[in-house]
Amino acid sequence: MEEEQPQPDDPARDHTAAQYKRPRSDSGSSTSVESLHSTRSLRSDDLEFIHENDRIYGNSVYYMPCDQAEQDRLAILHQVFTYALKGKLTTTNVSHATRRILDVGTGPGHWAVAMAEQYPHAEVVGVDMAVWDLDMTEEDVGSSRVIWEIDDLDVWGTEADMDALNSRLKRYDPFRDHTAPLHSPSRSKFRLSDPHAPLQPHSPTTEPSFNPYILDPEDQPGWHFSDSFDLIHARNMRGTFADWEDFYAEVYKHLSPGGWVEIADYELAMPQIPEVNDEPGEPSTNQPPLPTLRRIILAMMQASFKAGRPLGTYYMHPTYLQDAGFKDVRTTYVNVPVGQWPDDEEQKRIGKMFLVVLMESMEAQLLRLLTTTGDDERVWTPEEVRLEVEKAKLEIFEWAEGLDGKLKGVTWCASFKWVVGRKSKTA
Repeated sequence: MEEEQPQPDDPARDHTAAQYKRPRSDSGSSTSVESLHSTRSLRSDDLEFIHENDRIYGNSVYYMPCDQAEQDRLAILHQVFTYALKGKLTTTNVSHATRRILDVGTGPGHWAVAMAEQYPHAEVVGVDMAVWDLDMTEEDVGSSRVIWEIDDLDVWGTEADMDALNSRLKRYDPFRDHTAPLHSPSRSKFRLSDPHAPLQPHSPTTEPSFNPYILDPEDQPGWHFSDSFDLIHARNMRGTFADWEDFYAEVYKHLSPGGWVEIADYELAMPQIPEVNDEPGEPSTNQPPLPTLRRIILAMMQASFKAGRPLGTYYMHPTYLQDAGFKDVRTTYVNVPVGQWPDDEEQKRIGKMFLVVLMESMEAQLLRLLTTTGDDERVWTPEEVRLEVEKAKLEIFEWAEGLDGKLKGVTWCASFKWVVGRKSKTA
């Protein structure tokens, strides 16, 4: 039986910003070759940070920032994930046979560093498209033997069939359908949208999927790691890829026979209050709570569809893994409270942590999407986004306070989940 990790430190302590960001450098390993932006070809001098609306982004495409505020938020979120699993880092069985571990979209690297600490026999590789303050992570989590790589693994670009995607948006309910699979329609495999084009609405392509005048079609896009992995992990990856079928196919290809994939994320359901039987002639009091939060979530989902990378946890649906060839697919669910309404002190603490994560996530998730792509009505200004975010924060705070007082018996949780699958030993 695996020994459980000790509970993480209190995330309420202050994070002191480091004076610089240590870039990932050439580790000298053969982790990746011929990749889109590997450490063999991309040095720190080549990196450009995009300063936009007082936030910092790693490129012109990905909607989430990579600045100090986001690193602090992700540090707390990492601890929420760890608390939810009672101190464990993964729902897979890591043994001495697990020699190589890949963390896709590692961000500041909290999970990768913790795994390297807990399993010193394994080589842990952390890959991200942006540069983060790795020194701060190592100070917080522990000394690191992680191999850090800069590599944008989104080699497929945005969804080509935007007409089909937008038609699905018209039938999509972000408060009900965000976990249902959203399979990409068939599209050209030879002419793809530029994966590094700026985030903006896309027009449907009219290019044919086959060019009869070319003898040999272009090579299929894909990853180019030089060796396979025994465990590939990805967390908080919603909105990263347009074609999740291709993502899971690449994961399968780069796993050793018998290796495991683990995808982790969370979804926030809107709280519900018991219906009240109003007196005849009185106005109804059964209004959905948190109207501003609902409004900005809807706007965010519309913007993500228009940008070609829909948000939601649909990408974790077991059918994606099964269609890619994975066996023994299973999902682990853990409810995490929003706020301090539970009576249990440990749950109260975790709820306080996640409430901070939720509050700080709104501007980070909304700002670029709504000011570049916009929702179905308009492109927002930064001031409009921040004003609505502040309104939503006030609603959330008042609601959370109510759960601890006048709304006793009403609960509000986020569903954290981990989906895993195994590559056949004979594959």
